[in-house]
Amino acid sequence: MNMFKKALAFFIIILVIVNDSVAQQEQTFTQYMFVPSVYNPGYTGSRNAICATGIMKQQWVGLEGAPTVYAVSLESPVKILKGGLGGVISSDQIGGFSTTKVKLNYAYHRKVGNALLGIGVGIGLANKKVDFTYFNVQGEDPLLTSTEEESGMIFDIDAGVYYQKADKWYLGLSSTQINQGTMEVAGGQTQLKRRYYFTGGYNFRFIRMPKIEVKPSVFLAYTQNSPILINVGVIGEYNKQFWGGVVYKHQEGVALMAGVNYKNIKVGYSYDINTNALKNGGSHEIRLGYCFKLEIEKPNRSYKNTRFL
Repeated sequence: MNMFKKALAFFIIILVIVNDSVAQQEQTFTQYMFVPSVYNPGYTGSRNAICATGIMKQQWVGLEGAPTVYAVSLESPVKILKGGLGGVISSDQIGGFSTTKVKLNYAYHRKVGNALLGIGVGIGLANKKVDFTYFNVQGEDPLLTSTEEESGMIFDIDAGVYYQKADKWYLGLSSTQINQGTMEVAGGQTQLKRRYYFTGGYNFRFIRMPKIEVKPSVFLAYTQNSPILINVGVIGEYNKQFWGGVVYKHQEGVALMAGVNYKNIKVGYSYDINTNALKNGGSHEIRLGYCFKLEIEKPNRSYKNTRFL
């Protein structure tokens, strides 16, 4: 039975990735509102601090070969460059197929009215790999048994704009995999299809309850020849320390989220409840972040009066 499942999974995924006309879908995170740099280089360095964030998602628990996705980002404002610099390492694995990206982001920052505009670009490499041993292929098919794995590097470009008023609202528009790089794999061609993102959010405060904030947000993603991915979420935060919320995923399910901010450390967890055909154990996602400001104290200057020399 396991052989049949693996063979079926291999057949389906091959149909999805090895033809010229097929779109390469990127996995998305439920806690999208906390990791904007992963999707939009225009956000890079806009938190006025050096920030590191790690996020990992185990999707469709109980389904063999289900996607596992993670991303690690590091970013900082750089005054001499009038913006911010950062890097993102991400990995997306489904069955015997995996994609690992290493990206360097730069954003130019400019005040527009009472808000901050970031215009960013990201450049890097994507490594795509197929592990044929995962499928336990039997027979003498030279295409599938001549090697244990195939891999290749693809040059990759992202770009985006991000407009925000700190702790009030934000809007973001970006595109990833702009150059739509290609590589040969399993006798065919796989391509990184261009993808578009739109994000937006607003923070509501209450005069009579100043410690409570309500933060609705939206996340849209579109790839050519694929349906639009729509996530709508709302978070309630108390005293900037504890938060919980829910995300509605159109035609996919609902996710519950919770987290805590302790000093400079931020922790978040979410659980996706699937309402589509894959009614299984759902998906787990955990996030850990740390920010700090690098403040250099100015040395005290002393002056000598020539009258006392």
